[in-house]
Amino acid sequence: MDIDDEATVRRSSIAPCVTCGLCGGILRDATTVSECLHSFCRKCIYEKLEDEDNKHCPTCSADLACDPKLREFENERAQMAAACERTRILEERLQREFEISQSTARILERIDAYIGRGQALEAENARLREALENERADKAAAFQRTRVLEGRLQTESERIQIESEIGQKVEAALSKLLQDYQDLVLQISVSSKELAMLRNSFDMLEKENTVYKKSRKKFMGEDINFCCLMCAAPVKNLRSCLFPSLFLLCC
Repeated sequence: MDIDDEATVRRSSIAPCVTCGLCGGILRDATTVSECLHSFCRKCIYEKLEDEDNKHCPTCSADLACDPKLREFENERAQMAAACERTRILEERLQREFEISQSTARILERIDAYIGRGQALEAENARLREALENERADKAAAFQRTRVLEGRLQTESERIQIESEIGQKVEAALSKLLQDYQDLVLQISVSSKELAMLRNSFDMLEKENTVYKKSRKKFMGEDINFCCLMCAAPVKNLRSCLFPSLFLLCC
């Protein structure tokens, strides 16, 4: 039970004692009906009873006959005055408590609002944490894929480097082979020229040898004067010369 309920209970418990059953206000010159002991303001009850032929209690409808007995006691008035004062004090206290309860209710509403906001923030934080975890997982997966791709790229780079080195070596070998081929072609060309010169020399020697043989057959038996190119001595016969290949025919 909160303060508002307590205030309602207290007000309801004391209201019949200090409230007029006719005007509903605080009793003024309280007058009590003898038959049922219900109290009313003196002015209110007298005006009520004057207007009625059959007198009845306004609260419980008790028959008051023709001459209702209304009691007015000074002690009761004093008690009612004290009760009114206490009622006023209680009402002021209840009013303060009501205001406090209203303030407390507003504070509680604000607390509830803060709690609701806190719960909403907590839910938002949970959602953000989940999103952050998902983002971290995505980043971890992306990092792993990046590492795999980097490994593949490294392997591919090494393969390309090896192929490049092999290509360079092959190109160098082909270049050297081409150079060797060109050198060989040049050597063959030079050798061919030398061979051609040798063939020409051989052909000339063959011709000279043929001429020599013919001349030798012709002049073997005749007295012909020869002069040796080495010794410059006259030779009657080629066979007598120490250098038969080096002679000069003397005319």
